[in-house]
Amino acid sequence: MGFLRVGVQLLLSLSLHQHMTAHVQATCASVAVQCPSRKVRDELGPLLSDGAAIVLPSDDAWDELTARASSPRVRPNYLAIVEVATESDVQNTVRHDPKRLCYWYREYLELTRPGRQIKVANKLDLPFLAVSGAHGWPSTINRVKDGIQISMRRMNQTTIHPDGNIATAGGGILQHTFTSALWEQNKRAVTGLCECVSTIGPLLGGGHSMLQGKHGFAADNLVSARLVLADGKAVTVSETENRDLFWAVRGAGHNFGIVTSFDVKVYDAKDSEWTIISFTFNQDKLEDVFTAWNKLEDENPDRGLLLVNGVINRSPDADPHHPIINVQLIYEGENDSVGAFAAAFRALDPISDSTESNISWGNLYDTGGFGLESPVCRKNENILGYPNSFTRWDIAGLRRAYDVFADITADETFATSAWLLESFGQAGVTAVPESANAVAPEERRRHLLTSPSFWWKGSSKDDAKKVAWYGEKMQKTMRPKGGSGEMAQPHSYVNYAKGGESLGEMYGRDTGRLHRLRELKRKWDPQNRFGFYAPIH
Repeated sequence: MGFLRVGVQLLLSLSLHQHMTAHVQATCASVAVQCPSRKVRDELGPLLSDGAAIVLPSDDAWDELTARASSPRVRPNYLAIVEVATESDVQNTVRHDPKRLCYWYREYLELTRPGRQIKVANKLDLPFLAVSGAHGWPSTINRVKDGIQISMRRMNQTTIHPDGNIATAGGGILQHTFTSALWEQNKRAVTGLCECVSTIGPLLGGGHSMLQGKHGFAADNLVSARLVLADGKAVTVSETENRDLFWAVRGAGHNFGIVTSFDVKVYDAKDSEWTIISFTFNQDKLEDVFTAWNKLEDENPDRGLLLVNGVINRSPDADPHHPIINVQLIYEGENDSVGAFAAAFRALDPISDSTESNISWGNLYDTGGFGLESPVCRKNENILGYPNSFTRWDIAGLRRAYDVFADITADETFATSAWLLESFGQAGVTAVPESANAVAPEERRRHLLTSPSFWWKGSSKDDAKKVAWYGEKMQKTMRPKGGSGEMAQPHSYVNYAKGGESLGEMYGRDTGRLHRLRELKRKWDPQNRFGFYAPIH
């Protein structure tokens, strides 16, 4: 009985201790919201450059700086925003000791044992998130609680080196700003398809591009970068400095630091003229369209700068009852493959067939429908994708997925959703050895990218659950049935990842590569301070 009595007392004591600890943590968390917002400016402000600024929730600029894509589904919680202007601003923000911002001790009496006090310390550990374009959509970003947004947008300079082959850009520069600055000098770089996103963000995950058929991924074109690490130290990464980190940054870079500036290869764009041929088909042509597409891929493995860009969406003017299939051929100059592609799609009797020619590189994004004012750039509206990458289209799987997409988009709440189907040039990508950087080998082998992008407004949990159910069903049902080998394993482009994917699905399934990434993560970010975007664990 003595043992039983001691055990009961121990359990009661442990239960009370756990209850009190939880109460203390809740109390301190409540106070935490009030304390750092006041003290961030007082403590950190004197350490920042004249060009920097600290914005608090009560300031007028708060709403603009916290506006983001895929909100409110993705909504990191901030106590303050630091608009950095220099590398030292980033360093001071990252290394500023959270203990100086808030450190409390709370003393509670243990009621069962009068006179004995429990002293509980709760240190506020402020997470931080670097933000430029604010278009990341992984759910893991929501793990930022009571944190600091490091707004990079003031670091937006562009300088072309005297040799004309390399440009240096600030870590916060948006793609539109970067491409415009280069275009003024008749230059261009390998950047993504959407002008409103950051330049460095897509690069850190690989970076698909209209230019990849000739020049490879954006990550393949990185020459060097300045990186602020979790301890606030700034380092250079390149082929000659910190080579292991340079390898990791190109493909898994979101996990290792904040890029304050970077050097990339640039190319001549003076005589660049592009053409966009656009076709629209009714849904009854789905099997024919993708059968032709597969055949064209087989017959034109090296097609240079020719992007095949597909979108399935609802357009009541074209078809009031079903989503339609849109296919764009986007190419530069005279392309040997475009004739075969255009003829094959025209033979399928599209309901619309149009051509725009003589488009300059500087106007290509607006003309193609992915410029700053395009629907894909809207903010404060939920967006969520369910990606897949393939080597060829599975026709039966696409029909199954189409039926699912048609079902959910019949609901007006989700009627503006769009299903992306992208085929990029491969020659420049496959010319780079898979071992060259951390871009997943699967990303180089699977050049067909697809993802439904569900758009909806508001914070209804029922709407979010509906998207999740339909999205997962689409993602799984479009995959080939009965596959074997590597292609039976799903792969998701890390920049399209929604959150919840396995490491192998995003970074490649080779165990040696995953081990290397984990070891580098332990070396360069042992506390996982950069653990909010496609995190390595």
